[in-house]
Amino acid sequence: MTELVLYLLTHSRELQKTTNTGALVVQALSASIQIRVEVIEWQRKAADQRLLVLSEKQQLGLVYPLQADTAQACYLLQQGQYQAQNSAAVTDLAIRLNEPTRHWVLLDATWQEAAKMLRQSPYLQSCYRLSIKPDTPSVYALRRNQRDGALCTAEVVMELLQQTGFENEKEQLMLLFQEFNKR
Repeated sequence: MTELVLYLLTHSRELQKTTNTGALVVQALSASIQIRVEVIEWQRKAADQRLLVLSEKQQLGLVYPLQADTAQACYLLQQGQYQAQNSAAVTDLAIRLNEPTRHWVLLDATWQEAAKMLRQSPYLQSCYRLSIKPDTPSVYALRRNQRDGALCTAEVVMELLQQTGFENEKEQLMLLFQEFNKR
């Protein structure tokens, strides 16, 4: 039974890049029974229907750094647990804890593109927010001009897998990522 669905909402430019780590995520997790990964090309004017439905039902979490100015429920994921970061999150915490399948969307793009995708996608703005606090800084070496403290897509997924108890899947992705990052 699938317990976690990761939607990599990918900017069209990212699909062409040889430095994209989203493909590693798909490769590493394709055999998992408990985790499903779907790559969806972001379209500004035509949102993916699955994401729209999940967003309307308040079942879609956006993995993105927490923003103090959002009215959406914000959680920090630590040791597999949702930790409410605002009053909306406290109200919805019981819902999050009882979800049989978690649906999380990650913006697979540069930080500048990801901010634009979020700004131009109202359904993403209505998602509950999920953030992580990694123990280690990014080791991704194939791109420059990264934000301080930011992680690439594969690193975020590794952290999510670690936090949700999918150790074997995290190890598989980490091995692929380490080899990829040597290029």
